[in-house]
Amino acid sequence: MKRFLSMLLFMSVFFTMFATVGQAAEVVPKLFLNGQQLKSDVNPQIINNATVVPVRTVSEGLGYQIFWDNVSKTATVTHGNNVIKLILNDTVALVNDQKVQMDTTASVIKGTTLVPLRFIGEQFGLDFEWKATEKEVHMYEHPQEPTDPNAPVEAAGIITNLAYSGDSTLTINYEGVVKANKPLLLENPKRVVFDFPNTAFTPILNTQFLNGQLEVDVTDSTYLDGFRYSLFSKSPPVARVVILIADNTGYVMTEDLGKFQLKFMPLKDVPVDPTVPVDPPVVINPENPPASNDVFDIVIDPGHGGSDPGAKSVLNKWEKEFNLSIALKMKALLDKETKIKAHFTRTGDTYPSLDERVKFAESLKADLFMSIHANSGAKAASGAETYYYRENSKAFAAVIHKHLIAATKIKDRGVKKEAYKVIKQTTMPAVLIEAGFLSNSVDAKMLFDNAAQNRIAAEMVAGIKEYLKVK
Repeated sequence: MKRFLSMLLFMSVFFTMFATVGQAAEVVPKLFLNGQQLKSDVNPQIINNATVVPVRTVSEGLGYQIFWDNVSKTATVTHGNNVIKLILNDTVALVNDQKVQMDTTASVIKGTTLVPLRFIGEQFGLDFEWKATEKEVHMYEHPQEPTDPNAPVEAAGIITNLAYSGDSTLTINYEGVVKANKPLLLENPKRVVFDFPNTAFTPILNTQFLNGQLEVDVTDSTYLDGFRYSLFSKSPPVARVVILIADNTGYVMTEDLGKFQLKFMPLKDVPVDPTVPVDPPVVINPENPPASNDVFDIVIDPGHGGSDPGAKSVLNKWEKEFNLSIALKMKALLDKETKIKAHFTRTGDTYPSLDERVKFAESLKADLFMSIHANSGAKAASGAETYYYRENSKAFAAVIHKHLIAATKIKDRGVKKEAYKVIKQTTMPAVLIEAGFLSNSVDAKMLFDNAAQNRIAAEMVAGIKEYLKVK
């Protein structure tokens, strides 16, 4: 009977057996994947007390794709929707755009890229068995159930059809449980956006998508210019329907068993029931958010934490420490605001998962989301960056970045678009800041300076207030 060791026990045994080997192992272990020995031009090595193995040997055995960029010295490993980027001689890898600390750096020996075995186990989801007598490392891949590529995403409800009737009526047919979120009315162009949480589309509709969505033009309506629909989020599934409307257009939405109907008409003709409180759609213009007497809910997300320290600085301090320090300084300032209520994904050294951070912000129906990070790279790399993903976040990113540069007084690396999970899967305006490079001695000294941290916190709060037009 095979005895599977935990990763920690496996590494402990493995290192104990080779503790006196030094930089290169005298006894080279054999690698097996699912019972088949893996061959390579380069043997497994022990470097800096960490075992490294040829990534190509394991990845090709698992069916992953590998691309080596000789200019950036980066190996990109792809499997399905998962992408792992390993930079030569850098202990920080990017796993689905998120930084992950490795035990030792990726290296190249005889033209072959080698990575830490612990990293292989954690990221590829392998089980291990160490056979001491044979000096063999056996790795086992978790069996996967065959899946039907046309099967719908698991959801509480499925949209089966969307049809325009010719009389300015749009019908959305569905099966299961489908509920619509409060609609959004957006400008330039004018459109109404409906999100249906825990809802997907039928396989037939999915096959009609082009670049992730289906667009339908409407030419015979005074009130509708067209509509489009897409799966806005896969996990959890969220179906989105966007309807392009003319100026001064309103609608009445009715629901019957298995269908929603949207009847469009002049805004002045929309009936009002005097016994029902009027609940108009939320109006959002990303370039000019409306003033409000309400209290704004914002989420501050100090990146990493707990078991995920983030990048290590040249000062031997971790990114998670900087991120939390800025967040707590912002909290002290935001707690004094009467029109802003701040919520934090963590206030201590804990690690909420990325999904938990997104869910936290969505459950609050927050008005804004900000994730705090610091960068890592080559020693010469310096500067601050601000990231956004969705168009409704671009204006917020521009305001925050202006204040970030004012606070840090380092190189302006600009506002950039990137699909980081926490700013992609949240639906409110969301940004992620990289306040400087921990791998650069000048940036790192500034980032861990108390006065500089106070400036950064104050400028981030000022940027939030400026965007929300809060005095």
